[in-house]
Amino acid sequence: MKQNLKIMIAGGCGFVGSSLAHHFTHKYSKSKIYILDNLMRNGSEINLNRLKNKRIVFIKGDLSQKKFFDNLPPCDIFIDAAADPSVLSGINSPILDLIRNNFITTINALEWCVRTNCKFIFLSSSRVYPIRNLDSIPYFESETRFEWTENTDIEGFSDQGINEFFDLEGHRSLYGASKFSSELFIQEFGEFKDLKYVINRCGMIAGPWQMGKVDQGIVAYWLSCHVFKKELKYLGFSGSGKQVRDILHIYDLCNLIEKQIVNWSLVDNQVFNIGGGINNSLSLLELTRLVNRVTGIYLPILKDKNQRRADIRIYLTDNTKIKNTLGWEPSLDTETVISDTFEWIKDHKKELRGIF
Repeated sequence: MKQNLKIMIAGGCGFVGSSLAHHFTHKYSKSKIYILDNLMRNGSEINLNRLKNKRIVFIKGDLSQKKFFDNLPPCDIFIDAAADPSVLSGINSPILDLIRNNFITTINALEWCVRTNCKFIFLSSSRVYPIRNLDSIPYFESETRFEWTENTDIEGFSDQGINEFFDLEGHRSLYGASKFSSELFIQEFGEFKDLKYVINRCGMIAGPWQMGKVDQGIVAYWLSCHVFKKELKYLGFSGSGKQVRDILHIYDLCNLIEKQIVNWSLVDNQVFNIGGGINNSLSLLELTRLVNRVTGIYLPILKDKNQRRADIRIYLTDNTKIKNTLGWEPSLDTETVISDTFEWIKDHKKELRGIF
């Protein structure tokens, strides 16, 4: 990759955006990184403070306003990491806020990329896959988790998890619909406006600098509750804590995005499922035990049997397509995710106390 690459990152003060900015700035000595953010999310200014570098330019503004893009400098790559990431968004909150944050911002960015001939990387979500379709996959209950039954003949499902051919017909949450709507428009821009794009449907991402909440960023949230001695609950599924997700370390995601940029001709105008995979998956019950072992902190976990809307029993990413295309696969395991995040919380305990 050329050293003087110019990269624009929407949501550049969020968890993923700031991590990407930090990654590219420190790895490529002549790169120029522009980070766009409205600083509305709690903890954004903490992430901004770690990005003090003369090659990082912070531009504050509202990406849902088209005029915001009028004076942006030309770049080689636009990474869209700006979103309201909560799966509950729009259900018990104003839907127009969700549409502005997760859809209109992307449309404005697409038009700017077409106008300036800039490549576009979209960080989508595994939540584009419909809830009912995921929950209809046969499963069984083991001692510590729910598990999908193997040898199930469903298109888009394998013993590794969910791949890009899984059925997209059905409801997926308002958050998932906002991301899927963006995907559809990105592909239309590719066909009719010659946009060069990559869509990454990301599963759960975790690691240092994530300001986790109960509805998003569960690993950081779980750890912070242990550190700050706050109440935790297993929500839904009879309060068992057996619901399962795969977990991808943020450093692995940064390495993947770099690899996609370097090998653009191999990934151009394609959609990829990206996640930790079956070997880096945990139930909440298993997460608790791993947190106990890594931190030495034990916290009683309450049980709330009430089912949370839009929740799913299991999600595991099948990374086969991206592995076959770029040779990429996760390199950091769940214990490393927990350990790295725990060390970050300890090192920044004073400033994080009011965030979590």
